[in-house]
Amino acid sequence: MISQCKQAARHALQGKWLFMAGAVIVLTFITAIPELISPATYNDEESLTGLQQTMDFATIILSALLLPLSVGWLWLTLSLTRTSRISMKTLFKPFTVMFWKSIWVSILTGLFIFLWSLLLIVPGIIKTISYSFTMYILHDRPELSAMQAITESRKMINGYKTQAFLLFLSFLGWFLLGIITLGLGFLFIYPYYSVSYAQFYEEVKRKEYGGDIEYMA
Repeated sequence: MISQCKQAARHALQGKWLFMAGAVIVLTFITAIPELISPATYNDEESLTGLQQTMDFATIILSALLLPLSVGWLWLTLSLTRTSRISMKTLFKPFTVMFWKSIWVSILTGLFIFLWSLLLIVPGIIKTISYSFTMYILHDRPELSAMQAITESRKMINGYKTQAFLLFLSFLGWFLLGIITLGLGFLFIYPYYSVSYAQFYEEVKRKEYGGDIEYMA
């Protein structure tokens, strides 16, 4: 299944590599805004001024408000697996169709993964994989609540977690190349991995449900 997903991703990306690289730049720039406007690092011994505390709080809030953008990236990669007609608007679609839900589900999954990671790193990895279909499921079944989508993700990927992990491992060489190129390689590696994982979701959905899940256009 892994080689099939990667091959399907390369096929889907034909003629779309530059578009997806541009989407990565937009995603990276916007999500970096809170860090760019955050106060300069200060010593622990230095007391925080009221302005610095306000800026820290504002940075946290802004970071949370931008969480739908990461959901939009997953929706964009999912859209690319299904149709050659993609738009940058998809990157921002969660802001208009499920703004608060996408924030809430992102916070919930992050919290659950953090709590499981406190036990040991392995449970944290397992739960990261278990929740990895959540945003795709919300795209296909927007009527579900955050907890319902998380639960459905756990059920759907059950029996496929090893393959999901092996898919990630198959990209380690590419990730190393991205580091060697000072991050520039990730403009193309990140779309390749993301579309491969979206295709993995499609394959699991097909095997488990025969692909019979309605999804938004």
